Formats: sequence, C-alpha cells, structure tokens
Amino acid sequence: MWITLSTLALGEPSFADVRSNSIAELGTQTVFADPTSDALSPSAESAQHRLQRWPGNVSLVSESDYDRRAVLGLSDVLARQPGVYARSAAGQHSPKLSIRGSGLASPLGVRGVVLLRDGLPLNQSDGTLDPAYADPFNARYMEIYRGANALRYGAATLGGAINIISPTGYSHSGVETQLEGGSNDYLRLQTRVGQVFDNGMDAFASLSRYQTDGSAPQSEQKISRFYGNLGFMVNERSIGRLHVDYAEMQQQITSPLTHAQLHGNASLDDPPPSWPDHRIKTNPHLRLAYQHSINYADDDLITLGAYHMDTSFDLLGTLVPIEYRARDHGVSVRGEIKRTLGGRDNHFTWGFSHAQGSSNSQTYGPFVPPPPLGQLADPTPQQYEDIKASAETTQLYLENSYALTPRLALITAAQAVTAKRRREITALRNPFPQIPQSPFYQHFKNVDHSERYNGWSPKLGLLWQVNEHNQLYTNLSRSYEPPSLIEFYNAHSTTTAQKATTWEIGARGGEQIHWDAAVFYSRVKNELLKIPDPGKPGSYMGGNIPRAVHAGLELQLSGELPAEKLNSTVDWGLSYTLNHFQHKNDDTFNNNRLPVIPQHFGSVHVTYQHPSGVYVGPDVEFASSVYADQANTLKAPGYGIVNFTLGYAHPSSCFTVFLNARNLADKNYAASTEFIAQANTEQAAFNPGLERSLFVGAKILW
Repeated sequence: MWITLSTLALGEPSFADVRSNSIAELGTQTVFADPTSDALSPSAESAQHRLQRWPGNVSLVSESDYDRRAVLGLSDVLARQPGVYARSAAGQHSPKLSIRGSGLASPLGVRGVVLLRDGLPLNQSDGTLDPAYADPFNARYMEIYRGANALRYGAATLGGAINIISPTGYSHSGVETQLEGGSNDYLRLQTRVGQVFDNGMDAFASLSRYQTDGSAPQSEQKISRFYGNLGFMVNERSIGRLHVDYAEMQQQITSPLTHAQLHGNASLDDPPPSWPDHRIKTNPHLRLAYQHSINYADDDLITLGAYHMDTSFDLLGTLVPIEYRARDHGVSVRGEIKRTLGGRDNHFTWGFSHAQGSSNSQTYGPFVPPPPLGQLADPTPQQYEDIKASAETTQLYLENSYALTPRLALITAAQAVTAKRRREITALRNPFPQIPQSPFYQHFKNVDHSERYNGWSPKLGLLWQVNEHNQLYTNLSRSYEPPSLIEFYNAHSTTTAQKATTWEIGARGGEQIHWDAAVFYSRVKNELLKIPDPGKPGSYMGGNIPRAVHAGLELQLSGELPAEKLNSTVDWGLSYTLNHFQHKNDDTFNNNRLPVIPQHFGSVHVTYQHPSGVYVGPDVEFASSVYADQANTLKAPGYGIVNFTLGYAHPSSCFTVFLNARNLADKNYAASTEFIAQANTEQAAFNPGLERSLFVGAKILW
C-alpha cells in the first residue's frame, strides 16, 4: 500500500502517521532511533513524519509499494499518484511526465518539474530533464511535492518536484539479485550490494541491465546503468555521502500513429512514419554528487551539496543528425533552525543554490525532410551548424513556520530567482541556398540571443489540526519559471518567464479508511505553449499564451479489509485526478481545453494477502478522452485497462516471485499524445500504449 501525505504545516511535525495513533498538538516531536536513517538519507518513517510540515499535497512512494510487480519505468512507480501524469509509449522506460499540467509543450525532455536525488537536481541548468535518468530501480522511496510545496528545495515551478531518496549500506545491507523478463523481449537484471564497515563508513552499489523491444514498431530500448554511493561519519554531528551515476542508453523513438492506425484500421505505412529510424544513443551520461550535513547546535542543521553532470548523445534518423554534449554543475546550501518564539515552536529554513551549464551541438547532413515535403534534400554528410548554449540559474529561498496555537500553524515563504539563457548558432552551410521559399530555409542562419530573467515567488499557508486524526490546510503561492534553452527564443524574439498564482485547499485523515484530498486553482500568465507565427500565416511556433487556467481535484483513498475467516487481509486503493486546464479568452484558441493531459485519470487496485506470503489481485488504470491540439480538433479516445498480479513474498523477505499480466483485454489505446497547435483529423499524434503482455520476476536477498 502506498503512503500518502497531503501536508499542511512547515513547522514541527504535527502528529505521527495518520495511520496510527497520533499526537494532536503541533509542537510535539517524535525522535526515530533508526540506524538506517540520517540527515542525508532519512528512513521512510522519518520522512513521512517530516513531510507533515508542508501546507499542501505531498506524498511518499516507498520501494515496497511497487517492488512486488514488474516495474517497466518511472510511469509504473507514479501510476497511483493523483495529479501526477506519467505515461510511457509501448512499454518504454522513459515517460511523458507532468504534474498539474506543467510543461505541456516542452519540445525536448521534461520542464516544469524538478527531479532530485537526495535533494540535489537531476535537471540540467535550464530546468529540462530526460526522465530516463531518474532511476526508479535505485530509490529507497520517492517524495512527491506538488506545486509550491517543493519550495524546500528551491523549486518554485507550476508542477513541483520529485525527490528520489537513495539506498545506502545501512538501509540495504547484503546482496540482492533481481531478475524480470517477459513479453516483447523484456529483460531486467540487477544486482545490489550494501555494506556497513566497522569504522562507520557504508557503501551501496547497483549494476543493472534493462532492455525491451516494446509492443509497437520502433520502440526498442536498452539501458546499462551503475549507481553507487559511499557514506562516512566524521562524528555524530557531521556526515557526508558521495554519489556516482553512470548510464549508457540506446533508444528508438516510437513514431506517433493516426487514429486509424492506433485501432488497427489502417496499415502502419498508411501514412508512413516521418522518420522510421529515429533513435538516440548516449555516450554516456555521468553524474557525480557530494553532500555533507553538519548538526551544529541542538536540532540546527546545515547541508552543503555539489554536483557535476556530463551528458552526450547522438540523435539520429531525424531531420538532421545531431551530436550533442552538455556539462552542468551546481552547488547548494540549506539550513534549518528550530527555536521557540513566545513559547511557541518556530522552524526556519533557508537555502541557496546555483546551477550553471553549457552545451554544444553539431548538425550534419544528410538532410531528410518529413513527408510530404519531399525526399532526400541534401545527401552530403558535411556539418550544417555549430550550436552553443549556456544557462545559469541562481535561487535564494526562505521559509518559516510558526505555531500560532498548539493546533494552528502559520507558514510564510519566499523564493527569489535570477536566470540567464544564451544560444549562439553559427551556420556553416545551408542546404537550401537557392530556395528561400523552402519552409526550412530560415533554419540555417546565424543566431546570437541572450536574456536575463528575474522574479520572486511568495507563499502563505495555514494548517489546522482538527483532531487526533484529521488536518485541514490551505495555501496561496506564486510560481516563476524562466524558459528552457530551447524555449527562450523562437524565430522572432525571446520569450518571457511563465508565472502562476495558485490557491490550494485540502484535507487528510481517517482511521479505517485513509483519505487525502486537495483542490487547486492556478491562474497562469505567459504559459509556454504554441502561438501563431506572424511570419508564416497558418503556422505556429513556441511562445507565451497570455492567460490560462490550471485547476483540479486530487483524491486518494486506501484501506485494509480484514478477511477473518480466511485469516488474511485485503488491501485496496483508489487514485483519481480531475483536471480543468484551458485557455482563457485567447485571441486564437478562445477558451479551448489545453491538450495532452486527460480531464479524468486514475487507478483502482485490490490485493488479497495471505499470511503465508501469497498475494493476488487486479488493478485498473483509466483515463478520459483528451485533445492532442490547442485548437481542439483531434482527440484521443478514453480507455480503461485491466492488469493482474500473482506473487509470493517469503515472510522473512529473503525472496519474492511474481507474475504480472498487463492489458488483459488487449485494448488498443493512446498512452499519451503529441502536443500540436492545430491538427487535422488524419494526423499522426497518438503514442500507443502497451499491448497485452506478461511479465515474471524474482528477487533474492542473499
């Protein structure tokens, strides 16, 4: 069962887990004597208690919530989290990821959501991210901070943040082997080793191989990965940890389908894919990070961090081949000061972070325009462009929680950000020197643009401890998002930062049935979507939409039913999201719905568990129909798919085996859609979901 924490206060923890007996006053603090928990890698129980200091919808997904079934990628880990949209095409590892409608039109990677490992970013310096580098197979647990609840890590984005907490030698001692296999030549093999040494040092290492052919043409993926960390203790108040990530990836990029192709009513060659050999290969991806925490006075804490990332890949089989390399590095400092003011508990958090990075891309021939614009336009392999880009983002944030009464806490916070984006393109040659009317003629020209962005984001929240088991909260916040390096400049001008003012209200609690509900309403200014291109009537480009609304309901229910006659239990859960994302009186798109994210989506699961270790049960994933374009002319139909899991987990936890069946009815459906400004009804815009598949797996702890 997943653990849900829609939390309201940023002061001292207000009560212990709502699923157990709790303390009703805000000032009470629980101390966990857990050798597997420290300031840099707290246990799930400690994190669950700490997360209750947030005035908004925050949740925690433990490794034990998803490791007893096949996990094809991040989408399987986040499938039961309301407000989080993570869908993978054809069973691939890398999903389309959005929280509360963030980053809908991001042309490359994910924008609007900050992904972190132990509080340090996995995103590049301009805020973009490839979710393939967010490794769910080396997560002790994940914290999901929706919207402004991510301010603790300096993330003031519309979507929020996901923080991956790493395993350590303390939390995962011994040797563990995992093996999964199944349909579409799926294979995942992983070995993890953890060790604690006599001098207090500990080490964790993981080596894994992941591969699948996918359930659709052109969806093969292979990933080899190493992750390790080394922790050491200077003394009881000073600890450090070094992290190493290394990944090599080869991935075919699945071509979107038309409505007829999706449902098997047309050949996959009618129309043919634009680029049937579209693929990406990393060479490789490397990340180094170090953190050090010092408990310098009572409960006062300061944490220092630094990281470096080096990413290179080849993008092949598309318009032009691209060789890309990026280097990003950053530092962060975060402090926590706990005092009493006027006899009331006060918790002050401050932080500073700076990220800086640069990238270099080279484009080469041959030039292959997509159908129906023509055949091979330029067969020569010489270089077209040299593209240099750089980004800097600096953030300062302050947050304070004060207990007005034993049951009421006031939270105030603010974040200031300054960011710079620059892109320089040197055109070495143009494949269309004599054809200025070509739609690609203007792509090959010299460009040198830069822009500075400055903004701040305040936040105000309240938490009310209604009784022993229930809380109410509300908060008002603002987000400020500078554009990415791809989005900050279109063909005519630089874009402005995206801003949003968000109001959120929610509650959580329950004893027999645990419930968690939040409602949010965001007024978004200058959202980065698609706008008409003034130089090409009928065409669109990236830019700022003046006004939009993002509103929604996030609901989670869970419980445990005793089956006394069978000496067993039945766990159940429901996750439901209602979204209302739309333009607001736009000159081009009026009040149309925003595309990509369905208005309704969620999941239901029921699991029967026998004391012997046998577990069995179905789960259902569902989503309503959704538009693929801002003009609301092309829509993907809704769907509901049924999965089933049968497994055995030994009571000693020394081994687990399972069988996991997906999409039992073999339904054809669109897991996600492309983002299009104005589509036609025959356009290829739908990314197919996983077909009926069967997976088996085993985990052994030696």
